Amino acid sequence: MSQPVPVETIIEVRWRDLDGLGHVNNAAFLTYFEVARMHYLRALLADQWRLGPTGVLPEGYEFILAEIRCQFRSPVTLDDRPAISIHVPWIGRSSFGFEYRMIDSITGRMLAEGASTQVWYDYRAGASVPIPEEAVVRMERLQGARLPRRTRNS
Repeated sequence: MSQPVPVETIIEVRWRDLDGLGHVNNAAFLTYFEVARMHYLRALLADQWRLGPTGVLPEGYEFILAEIRCQFRSPVTLDDRPAISIHVPWIGRSSFGFEYRMIDSITGRMLAEGASTQVWYDYRAGASVPIPEEAVVRMERLQGARLPRRTRNS
């Protein structure tokens, strides 16, 4: 199976992201991952971007964040220029994963790696729902690879 092509985005470190030591606070990394998720969705839906009932996520592409983790590799400062690559490494019946890799685009230094699990969700019904096949097709087209299927707990 070929490696998926990630979506990449550059993050601008803001003054408010810094802690007392001049490093990006650990909580900001999760916000950076969130920005990457939105860039992924914009790349996925460039031709069909319409907000759904939540007013936050695109129509037909509503999901909730079920789990997220981040491995910090190197401190990030105001002078760094983080670049995050994101891709979907697997898909299940109603859940799918994202993997993140953050490097400094100036030096190539590894800053962080992470992963998250999202659950496709019907906000009106308040319940998880199967991922639409059309969404799977779009993800595979965007990434240029067939997504491995997970059947356990998905």
